[in-house]
Amino acid sequence: MALQRTPPNKFSSNPDIPLSTDTEILYVNPRKRKQPDVEDAIALLEKKFEQQLLMWNEKIAQSITGGITAAVNSALAGEMSKLSATLSDINTNIQKLNADNVRINNALTETNLRLTDMEKSLNFSAERQDLFDNKIKALEDKISPTIVLSTQLQALENKVADLEQQARECNIEICNVPERRNENLVHILESIGNEINHPIRISDITSVHRVPHADQKNPRPKNIIAKLTSRLLRDNFISAYRTGKGLDTTKLSITGSPHKIFVNEHLTLKKKHLFRQCREAARKYEYKYVWIKHGTILARKSDTAAVIAIRSPQDISKII
Repeated sequence: MALQRTPPNKFSSNPDIPLSTDTEILYVNPRKRKQPDVEDAIALLEKKFEQQLLMWNEKIAQSITGGITAAVNSALAGEMSKLSATLSDINTNIQKLNADNVRINNALTETNLRLTDMEKSLNFSAERQDLFDNKIKALEDKISPTIVLSTQLQALENKVADLEQQARECNIEICNVPERRNENLVHILESIGNEINHPIRISDITSVHRVPHADQKNPRPKNIIAKLTSRLLRDNFISAYRTGKGLDTTKLSITGSPHKIFVNEHLTLKKKHLFRQCREAARKYEYKYVWIKHGTILARKSDTAAVIAIRSPQDISKII
């Protein structure tokens, strides 16, 4: 134990130490009492000191225990506060999730309703489609005979056209002869026969007259239609005209400006239209000859090429 410069104050360190009679025994007047043994005094003093230390230790332990408890309580309070806040956030999130779940369920319910409506619409559309298919099938069943009838009708029309053309097999058509008042068409026909070296007698003529144009705005003179007594006579007359070097009004002693005169077979309007289309196609594709014989349109690209017969608009593709 270290030495001290001054002796310690035995009583100032702990004011709570009571001043008992024992202390007085230590400092009694030697004249009144006998001085106790020094060792006993030291032992007593050590005992008191130990008691004081025990008291101090208890107070320090109590202080430490109280401080630790306060700190623990404070820490626990802080952690509990954080835990409460976390739980509050979790609860808030759970509420949000519940709300989202409700919205999702509502959306799914609405979607299911829409899908149900769509399924009903699709079923209805399928039923309508089946109905339409049945109607189309019924129409096809009706159209099939109609197509046959249409084909038959076309065949009949072609037959009628052939009969109309056959009724004209003895006719000739004279075009571009100027019209005159009180004109003599028989005399004009006889003059043409004399000019082409194929004389025509009055007895060879069944009828002769002018016919109006299909287009009323056509400024050309009306054509002259002459029906002869036979098709052979008609063919010979047209052949003589084609053999000649051309025919115009001056050769017939018709006054006025000269006009070229054309002599052809008498065709139906349908056949004339087809002949016009054929000539346009032949001109475009450089065909040399396009003519009519016995009511049939013929075309030839050159002198050595094969002859093509055009009997319908579809046959014009043969020229192309």
